[in-house]
Amino acid sequence: MKKNVVLIVSAFMLTLSLSACNSLGNKAQETNEEKVVEAASNESTAEDNSGGEKATPEEIEEMQRLEKGILLYGQSFKGGDYGATVEHATYTVTQEGKDNPGIISARVTIKNVREDSKSVDLSNIQFSVKNEKSGKFYEGQPLIEDEQKFKQVPSGYSLTFDVKFLMKNPPKNVNHFYLYMDSSIDPFEDTHWQLDGLSESKQ
Repeated sequence: MKKNVVLIVSAFMLTLSLSACNSLGNKAQETNEEKVVEAASNESTAEDNSGGEKATPEEIEEMQRLEKGILLYGQSFKGGDYGATVEHATYTVTQEGKDNPGIISARVTIKNVREDSKSVDLSNIQFSVKNEKSGKFYEGQPLIEDEQKFKQVPSGYSLTFDVKFLMKNPPKNVNHFYLYMDSSIDPFEDTHWQLDGLSESKQ
């Protein structure tokens, strides 16, 4: 009888022992699996951050600017007839009596980009600058030396010239000015150039 009790107790203890070992093994395996999943997730995140696929803040800002049609100095717009670039711009205030008008002078390059070898007439292009804060436009006057060359630019050739914008009552702040071009032959749509670095100088 005692032997039977000992055998039963021993068997029960062995069963408990095996069950506990099995449970510990399962927990260890689950813990290891969780660590593997977590490591894989961290590795994936690290690849996303270091893979170079995400745009930098500067790239995002440039994409947003281009979506709005805003170009900077040296950047070009190409249509069917014209390729246009604003090289740079300056701002001066003249000393003429009480008015002291302001003058924006923009250096512009227009290229004939037609593919049929025909010349283009640049007098069709209208120039203006806009104060984005006030919404006011100022018309521009191209300064040209040879009117014939201005009206007949051969295919593949470009002409660089200044455009003057006179402001009789200039604003104190010229940080929000943009240059627009318009043509009935080859519309520039809403493309415009940001006039950076316009600092007042006396003339």
